[in-house]
Amino acid sequence: MTKTIGPVVQRALILCGDKNILAAVKSSLKKFEYGEIDHHENGVEALKKMSTSRYDVVVAHNKLKFISGWNLVKEMKISDKIPNMPVMLMGDLPAPVSEDEMKQYGLVKYMKAPVNDSELGMVLNSTMQLFKTSGTIENKFTKAKAALMGAKSAEAIELYSELHGLTKKNVRSSLGLAEAYTQDGQNDKAEALVLESLKSDASSPTAALLQIKIFINKKQYSEANVAALTLLGPMADSPFYHVRVLNTFIEGKSLEHVEEICRDAMGKRFKLPEFWNSMSRMLFQKNRYLDSLLILQSSVDEFGATAEMMNIKGACLRKENRFDEALEAYEYALKLSPMDARVYFNMAVCCISKKAIHDAKQHLEMCLKITPDFPGAQQKLDEVNKFLGSVA
Repeated sequence: MTKTIGPVVQRALILCGDKNILAAVKSSLKKFEYGEIDHHENGVEALKKMSTSRYDVVVAHNKLKFISGWNLVKEMKISDKIPNMPVMLMGDLPAPVSEDEMKQYGLVKYMKAPVNDSELGMVLNSTMQLFKTSGTIENKFTKAKAALMGAKSAEAIELYSELHGLTKKNVRSSLGLAEAYTQDGQNDKAEALVLESLKSDASSPTAALLQIKIFINKKQYSEANVAALTLLGPMADSPFYHVRVLNTFIEGKSLEHVEEICRDAMGKRFKLPEFWNSMSRMLFQKNRYLDSLLILQSSVDEFGATAEMMNIKGACLRKENRFDEALEAYEYALKLSPMDARVYFNMAVCCISKKAIHDAKQHLEMCLKITPDFPGAQQKLDEVNKFLGSVA
């Protein structure tokens, strides 16, 4: 008997803080058969969301919290944590840069808000064709980034090298190739490309962040700190790149710098919970789970609960073997962010720890349904199924 598979639901992400524009874009996307539509107005949260959830299209307004839509597009296109996704950009004001520069990042056309169904449909169709047609620059970027995120360093280097030539060494291809070299341990080649990018665009925060990452990989922590201060100096009143620097230091396990930047941001009263979250993550990495929980509670008192806070809280409680409390924290996180694959994965790990294997199986299946290539989820599900089979 043939199993009938239902239609695939198309997913969209709208990034906009204007309620009227949001409602109009959402209505249009529904007409174009996008059945699941998420929304964010906070650029920091949006980038985190895209690192754990895939979308068939992203529609961004240029005015967002903490970062412009244009800079967000550049961040998502260059990030080694976010898969390449079709994106459209709109705004109330004229385009932030030239059409040629926008095309380098996969944007077909800048749309002046408000946008009617006809214009949005035309730009959407052109964007999808550019993205999906084999042989286009954007399609090649999709394959190159997939190789990079899949840790296929040699393939990523080959694909980004081709793009480097095809795009006349633009910043996007240069930084992608630098990331691939960094992943392959060829830090000197990566650094040369970053310096090349900084010469062509001295104000490029993404290039500066990659330079910090390279310094950390080479254990040149003093140089990394100087590069961070150089980047953040002109942005002393903006929290977005403080968060990006924090995450770079966290990934490089440079915990002293993490604490320093966190405390500085807290002292400046940046209205963004990410700094408290970063501090709690740093304490978690130092195995200071109770201290981490205290910081989280301060963050909840200051900003209210977020899915990220509840996810970290769950991890701390699990490490303290307080499994039921941990699951309560994860369930709260899902109320705030129902389609967060990472939370489902963490719930599964917690259930395995308390030997609730059937529950773990359900959580892993949901994790993979949301994000089919979520790191480690399929392997853990195979282990769970093998265990259940042996018990049966």
